[in-house]
Amino acid sequence: MHSSEALPSSRLSNSLRLRPAMPGIWAGLFAVVLFAMTAPASKLALNYYSAEMIASSRALLAGIGALMLILIKTQRGNWPLPNRSQFGWLALAGLGVVVGFPYLLTLNLNTLSASQMGIVLAGLPLVTTVLASLLFGERHAKGFWLSAMFGCGLLLLFFSFGNDNTESLQRWSFSTGLILITQLVLGGLGYSCGAHVARSLGGWQTICWTLVLYLPISAIVFGYTAGIEAQRIRTEDFYLLATTAILYLALFSQWLGFKYWYQALAESGTGRISQIQLLQPFMTLFVAVLFLGEAFQWSYLIFAGLIAITVFIALRFKVTEKS
Repeated sequence: MHSSEALPSSRLSNSLRLRPAMPGIWAGLFAVVLFAMTAPASKLALNYYSAEMIASSRALLAGIGALMLILIKTQRGNWPLPNRSQFGWLALAGLGVVVGFPYLLTLNLNTLSASQMGIVLAGLPLVTTVLASLLFGERHAKGFWLSAMFGCGLLLLFFSFGNDNTESLQRWSFSTGLILITQLVLGGLGYSCGAHVARSLGGWQTICWTLVLYLPISAIVFGYTAGIEAQRIRTEDFYLLATTAILYLALFSQWLGFKYWYQALAESGTGRISQIQLLQPFMTLFVAVLFLGEAFQWSYLIFAGLIAITVFIALRFKVTEKS
C-alpha cells in the first residue's frame, strides 16, 4: 500500500490518470469495512447514552489520540503545520465529519434501525461526488455518472421493495427527512474537503489536524453532557457494551478509518472511491443481523451483488480535476 503522503496539487491531474487505482481502492474498501460498524455501534451505545454524549465522546477520545500523535510527529519534524488555506478546508471537513454528521447520525438512530440507517447512508457517495465536482472541479465521464445514479437507484429500489423492515420509514415527517438530507450533505462536505487537503497533507495528517482543530469544542460539549449523564446513570449502571461501542466509534469510525478513507480519496479520486460506500449498507446489514438480531433476507445478497457491479463499473472511469 502506498504511503498516505500525497502529491502536490499541480501534479494531481496527471497522477490520477497514471497512478494505478488499486492501492486507493483497497484502502477505501478497508475504511468502508470499518465504517460499516458505525451505525450498529451507535445503536448499541444509544441504549445507555444520549446522542450528544456519544458524538462528543467519540470526537474527544479520537481528538486526544490525534493530539498525542501530532505532538510526537511535530517534535520529530515529520509533520509540518498546515497553511492558512489548508486550515480553512480542515475546518469545513471537521464541521462535517467531527461535528454535524456523527451527531445527526446518532440522533436519527433513535428512530431508525441500524440497517435502515445503513441504507440511508447509501446516498452519501452521490452527495460526495457532487460536492467534489462543485467545490474542486472534479470531472467525470457520463458513464461514471450513469453508473453512480444507477447504483443509488438500485439502493432506493431495495429500500422500497427489497427490505420488509420499512414500517418506521413510512412514518417519516418532513422534518425527519430534512435532517437526514442535512446529515448526508454534512458527510459529503467532510469527505470532499478532507480529501482535498489530503492531497497535500496525506490522509493521516488530515484527520488528525481536523480532530485537534475541534478538540476544544468536543471537550466542552463532552463536559456538559457528561454532567447530565452522571445525574441519570448511577455508578453501578456502568455498561461495558455501550462503552466499548463508543471506544470503537472513537478509534475506528472517527480516527483510523478516516486515515485510510482520506488516503484513498486523495490517491484515486473522491468521486470514484466514494462509490465503494454503496457496498457499506450491506456490510452494515450483516453486522446488524449478527450483533443486533435484525432480520436477514436473501434479497440483501441479490441487491448487494448488483450494486457491486455498478461500483466496479464506476471505478473503471478516470477522473480529472481542474488545476
